[in-house]
Amino acid sequence: MIHRNKGMNATVVWLLAALSILWGAVPSSYASSSDDAAEAGVLDLRGWNPGADRPVALTGPWEFYWNRLLEPNRMDRSLTDVPLSVEIPAQWQSYTLDNEPLPNEGYATYRLTFTLSENSAVYPLGLYVRNVATAYRLWINGVPAMGNGKVGADAKSMVPRNYPKASYFQPRPGVNEMVIQVSNFVQRTGGIWEGIELGDAEKIASLHRNDVMTWALIAGGLLLMAVYSVFLYLFRSREPAVIWFGLICLAVCVRSALLGPSFAYVLFPGLSWEWGVKLEYLSEIVTLVCMAVFVRKQYPREAVRFAVPVFGAALGGFGAFVLATPAKVYTQYLVPYILALLLPVYLCVLYSYIRAALRRRTGARVNATGFAVFFASVIHEILYYTGFVSFGGLVSYGMLFFLLTQLLNLSSMFGKALNRSEALSRELAKVIEAQEETIVSRTASLQELNRKLEQGNRDLTRLEQVRSTLLADAHHDLTTPLTSIKGFSKAIMTSVISEEAPQYARRIYERSLFLEKLIDNVFELSQLKTEELQFQFQELPLPPFLRQLTQKYESEALSANVSLRWENTEPALLPSGEICAIVDPYRFERVFANLVGNAIKFTPGEGLVRVWIEFRPSENPQEEDRVVIHITDTGVGIPESELPLIFERHYRSPSGHSDKAGSGLGLAICREIVARHRGELGASSVPGQGSDFRIVLPALISQSEANQEHPPQGESL
Repeated sequence: MIHRNKGMNATVVWLLAALSILWGAVPSSYASSSDDAAEAGVLDLRGWNPGADRPVALTGPWEFYWNRLLEPNRMDRSLTDVPLSVEIPAQWQSYTLDNEPLPNEGYATYRLTFTLSENSAVYPLGLYVRNVATAYRLWINGVPAMGNGKVGADAKSMVPRNYPKASYFQPRPGVNEMVIQVSNFVQRTGGIWEGIELGDAEKIASLHRNDVMTWALIAGGLLLMAVYSVFLYLFRSREPAVIWFGLICLAVCVRSALLGPSFAYVLFPGLSWEWGVKLEYLSEIVTLVCMAVFVRKQYPREAVRFAVPVFGAALGGFGAFVLATPAKVYTQYLVPYILALLLPVYLCVLYSYIRAALRRRTGARVNATGFAVFFASVIHEILYYTGFVSFGGLVSYGMLFFLLTQLLNLSSMFGKALNRSEALSRELAKVIEAQEETIVSRTASLQELNRKLEQGNRDLTRLEQVRSTLLADAHHDLTTPLTSIKGFSKAIMTSVISEEAPQYARRIYERSLFLEKLIDNVFELSQLKTEELQFQFQELPLPPFLRQLTQKYESEALSANVSLRWENTEPALLPSGEICAIVDPYRFERVFANLVGNAIKFTPGEGLVRVWIEFRPSENPQEEDRVVIHITDTGVGIPESELPLIFERHYRSPSGHSDKAGSGLGLAICREIVARHRGELGASSVPGQGSDFRIVLPALISQSEANQEHPPQGESL
């Protein structure tokens, strides 16, 4: 659902208002321009510094010309129209002309003038336009800047298109002008109904890129979960809930690709706006149906019996209605759809989970918690699309949280199976130990009887019979537990766990280890990005510190038949001078271990990895000296086209060595750690000849009597 409407009846308004109070107020994600002076239709931004300040929201005042498509060359004093003064974001129906609300179908022109200072106009600026219903064309200072779709004065002449875009321009000192033509004849909402942000070009580009990456990561994670669920169902078809869970993931993945930055329209340029909206509605309908079936398969005794057939028929009918009618028709029924279908389905699912939790069904409490969070995100999304909160897009995050609860249940299931296996192994060991003691005891008795019956053949025969009897008893005593053991084994192989289970469990375990390491790395990278990790910096002389680190990892290099060598190339400075740097020994060793480990990994046998430093004195007295730590190898090298990408998150070289690939986060974490040291991490390479990774740090010249040993500590990433 990508269309908001404020024309709801009083019952719906009061219901959603109550829900919004429970959910709470959430602040805007960008700076507001409400504090800037706005007089006579001119937005005063002379006190705003684009390079240092956050982007501003161009809320207005805007000049508004209804049913006019004006270009900048006509926006002069000769224009006789008296414009409305409006603010954005808002739908057209919230504006009034001659005391009558405007319709949401039509076309209009917006105009905003803003002033910049001489210093502010030096920076290239960026403009981030999110959702405009449903086609627009934008000029800045009379120059066409960007647009979406084709603006027209009627439904036949316009082409709808609606997804966020960014544009960049060089402003001019003083007055700047922005003109936007907007038209809508295809849906029930019209106008600029999400904010427009103006800011430094790099900040706007970063904002747009982060939005796209975040939503792409969400969609990719959901797609991965859908594929995983399919394979899980293929290996364990006795769990039908898994395939429905996979369909939920796939449907939410499709919806996530159509929301937010709407990168689906970029990936598939041929996808029309009309079909994009249909897919958005249909994906949510599929999610609702699959959710009802999924909870029915998970907890059949607690699920509402009529939910699947009733909601399935109703949602199927609404889906057919969506396919058969254009967006301007079926979007008018958003509120009835929410109240009659969406909310009841989710309430039934939540009710089923709560019942299962109260009855202590396996995993029900975790499921109920996860779905409660997801349901809260759905309520928030409803409030967003009905205009009660200022931002949306939390449904995909809520679904990801719900997925994590499902993964937790899956891990718990395998953990319990492993615990049961270990318990059976311990019982088996006890049985074997008890039988061994019985055998030893009875063998001793036989030997004692044999010694007493050596005097005569009759006694010997009798003793033989006794021995045979004892052996028969021993055989019987051994056969009974062994039969039970074989029964347990057969049950494990056939009835309890399938033949593929050990291999499958091993695969799950291996993937669990990799995922655990990836999460640790993502968590650490996130903490580094947000500067939550505390660093313990101290001044260290670099040559002895690096020499110790090199010696520490020599054994790892030798095991790979690679030579790791420290080369002391420290230049002559002062008679007692020594190159030092302010570092956190633990974090720095993590960077060193990762770079050396990579060099060893990609260097063939009998290769060489060298560690050496280079001192770069500053020619400007006001700037710091620099020291460059080189880690050079004679390995396979890196193609020049990949060098700018190797420090990006999750980047893996397409040129091969998949058997040596890691999680793709090691170098990204190294770069963040070096950045916290006020340094830089770079690399150069010649394919086939080796690579040179460089850590550039601010250098100090310490006046010390002798080099002191500083035991390093840390571990590889």
